[in-house]
Amino acid sequence: MITALKTTTAYFSNLLPKRCPTLYQSIDTILRERQVAHHLLPNTRDIWCRDYMPIQTDEKRFVFYKYNPDYLQKPHLKRTITDVMQMGDVDCLRQVEVVNLDLVVDGGNVVKCGDKIVMTEKVFFENLDKTRNEVQRLLEEAFLCDIVFLPWDDVEIFGHSDGIIHYAGGTRVLMTNYADSDADMAHKFTRILDKHFEVIHLEYNVKRKHRRSWAYINYLQIGNLVLVPQLGISEDEQALRQIAQALPQCEVIGIEALEAVRKGGALNCISWNVKG
Repeated sequence: MITALKTTTAYFSNLLPKRCPTLYQSIDTILRERQVAHHLLPNTRDIWCRDYMPIQTDEKRFVFYKYNPDYLQKPHLKRTITDVMQMGDVDCLRQVEVVNLDLVVDGGNVVKCGDKIVMTEKVFFENLDKTRNEVQRLLEEAFLCDIVFLPWDDVEIFGHSDGIIHYAGGTRVLMTNYADSDADMAHKFTRILDKHFEVIHLEYNVKRKHRRSWAYINYLQIGNLVLVPQLGISEDEQALRQIAQALPQCEVIGIEALEAVRKGGALNCISWNVKG
């Protein structure tokens, strides 16, 4: 499985420099200074390229899926759905094995964790024409690994697992501070994850928890470089410190990310990173 630690190249929507100009300039500067290859994807319709770009399972193997989420079904929102097959030339997708997964999936609901993938059960609700067993079988056959399913907190309409956890290498995962908003749901997540991983919980010692502190878990990792959202709040330094402790082999850098966070996503959401 090509996890973030193995990736070498990052891609971003061609819309990002216009819609989040300060954020993109900061990312571009950091990646250029560290000689990390990065490119803009052509003909995208929104900045959240994690959600619609294919999943890389091996250097030359990519899983394509149906990107048609239920939260984008109103006419003015359907126009924002990017069709990857109509996008145009993307260099890393030349001469690769294409696996077509006959399911509605969001890339933000696919977190690669070593030899497993973690998804929320939102995927079952978006594929009601198939049984749960059939959905699971199709996922496992496409990704060639076991899938760990977390319950879908339907208060959060996107149902993305990349807003809950991030892989930290080995058998470890970082989990966001979900307990600050829903202790019961956080307990359910932890109980399932504990069966497969060592779970490291992000925690913030502040007088008043900020409603945007979910964003820290949605950091971007390209190889040994980790960019962590910074929000201009008390939790910023604590998040940086905890993520750096969990990833001692990495260079962990904070980057002001409110331009994206105010729109509903963070650094993992606006990026697509691959190997080769």
